[in-house]
Amino acid sequence: MIAHTPTIFASVAWVAMIMAFCLLVVGRFNQRDGLLTVGAGLLAHALAYVCFTLFGHASLWVTYAVPNSLLSVAVAFYTASIFRIAEHRVPWLWLFSLPLCQIVLLTLLLNTLEPRTLVASGILMIQCAFIIRWAAHFAQPGGRAHILLIVGAGISLIGVLIRVVSIVGGSAVEMRYDVSNLRQSISISLGTVTVMMLSLGLVLMSKERSEAALKYLALRDALTGIPNRRAILEELEREVERARRTDTRLAIVIIDLDHFKSINDQHGHLAGDEVLRHCVEQMKKRLRQTDSLGRYGGEEFLLLMPGATVEGAMTAVEDLRQAISDNPTLFGQQCIPQSFSAGVWVGVPSAGDDGNSLIAQADAALYECKATGRNTVRLAGGKLVDASATAAVTT
Repeated sequence: MIAHTPTIFASVAWVAMIMAFCLLVVGRFNQRDGLLTVGAGLLAHALAYVCFTLFGHASLWVTYAVPNSLLSVAVAFYTASIFRIAEHRVPWLWLFSLPLCQIVLLTLLLNTLEPRTLVASGILMIQCAFIIRWAAHFAQPGGRAHILLIVGAGISLIGVLIRVVSIVGGSAVEMRYDVSNLRQSISISLGTVTVMMLSLGLVLMSKERSEAALKYLALRDALTGIPNRRAILEELEREVERARRTDTRLAIVIIDLDHFKSINDQHGHLAGDEVLRHCVEQMKKRLRQTDSLGRYGGEEFLLLMPGATVEGAMTAVEDLRQAISDNPTLFGQQCIPQSFSAGVWVGVPSAGDDGNSLIAQADAALYECKATGRNTVRLAGGKLVDASATAAVTT
């Protein structure tokens, strides 16, 4: 079926206008969700197709140079939305340099047929390639919204290629915007698909980013920035299962800051908060990338060390204890000394072990530390390492 070309243009313009209105209404200037830039792109897309419907009834500049440049502006806004959603700096200058080139070149080539069409098609193809490139680059891990962007830009490329092939084949006259034929109908109808897939893809990409950010915040300790109790316990269960499955060792460490309540009482809760942040930073500097540190309670931390031997774990935890002791917290004009006690469990989890049972063993070692004066590290069922000794435990 061969559709009336101006009618197709009007239909695409109507769809784009409605979607632009919705996004511009709900968008916020102070939010980096990309909705405003998507809405701006849809508005430019709609205006372009409105101009196309006037082809043959208004000047060539209004019905060809302006709408093709508006299409280029629309795609530039779509690409900017990808950067904005990903919270990266938007390269506004180079994104909108292509629409600027478009309007200049089309104005110069306005009275030609093949050259102006090839220029308009070529710039749009470059921009669609940019969308594919950046959508793949900024794809949310585990997300699928970027697929819509890639497919939508790919469909747009197909529509443009149909026009290019027709021009190269000597049928440029048949691709005028006031001519209705099968190739024209297919090429322009693909524009409707492009509008819907690109706009929905960007909105869903923004949704994926927001959900990922909320999940990240839900699993992070607001004060220290490390995983909270829920997150570190989930990580513990994964590590226990992995160690059991691969028959490898796992070290579980419960760390408790000594006399922390007295710090709050003597220096105030803000000082206590700074001590917690400072201790976490000192420990993070000295941990391996494979280690996981999370806040287990008020002043308690849970440290997971996959693959660590008894000697390696005890030495590492003792190094952490020494670092905390050697680097007091500076809070205003105050220098607040700090130490910790730690209980360590190391081994290969058996079939009957779970995270809670292994924590209980490390916790028992921690309480033995407290009973012997604190500022010490003790292996569950094993050796005590005090403030003046280093670990000397072998496997």
